[in-house]
Amino acid sequence: MTFLAWWGACLSTLLAVAKLWEIWRDRFRVDVGYNLTGHPDIGNEIFVRNLTGYPIILSYWELLWLSGHWPFRTQSSSVSPEEDARDTRIEAHSTLTLTFSEQDHFDWGVAALKGRRIYLRLYIAGRRPVLRKVYG
Repeated sequence: MTFLAWWGACLSTLLAVAKLWEIWRDRFRVDVGYNLTGHPDIGNEIFVRNLTGYPIILSYWELLWLSGHWPFRTQSSSVSPEEDARDTRIEAHSTLTLTFSEQDHFDWGVAALKGRRIYLRLYIAGRRPVLRKVYG
């Protein structure tokens, strides 16, 4: 009888570990990368990578220049997309590239940042806004 009890305990523990692994593997993950240049003609690029196994809808985004640390963080300026750039679908395991060239180009040097850091706030459908550090 004790053999069956041990067998049941080991089997249920193994199944619990398998379920926790599935939850960890399927968690929500978004990564942000960049390719910053000094030429307005070439432009700066910011990459939003969907690392999950399912598509997401990017409802809105904001590029922010922030200084300080939470909860004393202060925002000095921001850039947001045009009205027609809303509700962008990012497929599973793929990347959306945001390009800032010509009039949208921004300077990212030490003199331009003045101790600030560049962040991207992502508004993803069905989730709270996500703030990711881009540069600085």
